Amino acid sequence: MARQSRLARAIASILTLPITIAIVLFAVSNRQLVDLHFWPLPDSLEVPVYSVGLLTMLAGFLIGGVVAWFSALETRQRARTAERKLQQALENSLSDTRGETTRTTAISPPNNA
Repeated sequence: MARQSRLARAIASILTLPITIAIVLFAVSNRQLVDLHFWPLPDSLEVPVYSVGLLTMLAGFLIGGVVAWFSALETRQRARTAERKLQQALENSLSDTRGETTRTTAISPPNNA
């Protein structure tokens, strides 16, 4: 298990480094100002191009995370239900085993050897 987590960390690092470099290069290369107009409002904002791009990517990332979380809701619910059923079955099995052990020790004759 430790190997898999090390491997996963190494792969994540290998993937994260080029993405981070690309984002930094994008931000450095696109420092020009653009007017950002919000339709119903009369005012506009003058912001760098990179901020518009990065905020758009951030919004997409957050929306994707919310969609993934909602789509996994049913799976998590089924896992919790299965865990509760398993816990109840184990508790029932343990209480049955304890009951059999108590009856066996109460019935067995004393050892007079």
